[in-house]
Parts: sequence; structure tokens; C-alpha cells
Amino acid sequence: LVPMDTAGVDVVRMLSVFGYDDAPHGHAEVAFHNVRVSRANLLHEEGGGFAMAQARLGPGRIHHCMRSIGVAERALAALCARAKTRRAFGQLLARHGATEQAIAWSRVE
Repeated sequence: LVPMDTAGVDVVRMLSVFGYDDAPHGHAEVAFHNVRVSRANLLHEEGGGFAMAQARLGPGRIHHCMRSIGVAERALAALCARAKTRRAFGQLLARHGATEQAIAWSRVE
């Protein structure tokens, strides 16, 4: 762990994740330029930081995947609800073959 006020630690920019902007406390691109880390701040043995970071990425990726799937499911439900209530060319959008195909492709993708 390195305090943010350590010499050489620079926050390059804040990042949004799937449209969520949690700045200034969320995700960020951080650059480290010749940063010195005291032994008291090591989380693992010296040189083991990369392996620890890789191990942590797995659960983070699963979390973001679940969020994306949830948003996609909500969007598909809204799309279907709209197609059942909106009329065009004398019938519901849900009855048009092109709309059915677009909804089916949305679900597959």
C-alpha cells in the first residue's frame, strides 16, 4: 500500500465503469514513477505485488460481468415492453418480423 501523497504517485484521470462515475473515490488510472515503498507497507513479500494483483482481478471481473448482465437484462425487458405497447403501420411493433428479429438478436448477443 502506498499513500496517495507519496512522491511519484500521480492520478492520471478518473475512470467511469459501465457508465458509473464515482469520482473522486472510484476507479482511476494511477501512474507510479520511481515510487519507494517502505517494508511496513508491503502486503506480501517483495516482488509479489503483481501476483497478488492478478489474484484480485478475478473477483473484480466477475463483479463487473454481473453488473453488465443485469443492465443488459433490464434493457431487453424495456425493449420488449415497449414493443408490446407501441404501434406502427397499423400493428404493435412486437408483431413486425423485423422487430422480432431485432429482439431475438439482442437476446442472443
